[in-house]
Amino acid sequence: MTQAARHGKGQFKIDLAGAFIRRTDLSNANLEGADLSRADCANAIFRGANMKDAVLDGTVLKGADLTGARNLTKAQIARAIVDERTILPSDLAD
Repeated sequence: MTQAARHGKGQFKIDLAGAFIRRTDLSNANLEGADLSRADCANAIFRGANMKDAVLDGTVLKGADLTGARNLTKAQIARAIVDERTILPSDLAD
């Protein structure tokens, strides 16, 4: 991943639809508008990532760490596949 994507600089959208990115560290990544539909992100780390308008339709987030993820909504999470090990940001945790 380029430094631009990791640090939120640049104007591009990432297409990770259907990607196998288990255990990937995407901490602080700018995923604004990214297409993560049907991606397998089990046990991935999204700490502090910008998730604004990210497409999470069918995205596997089992065991993923979303601590401090920004701009993530309940609607996005409702379309993803999560489990009891998924760590949600404090503003979305039950």
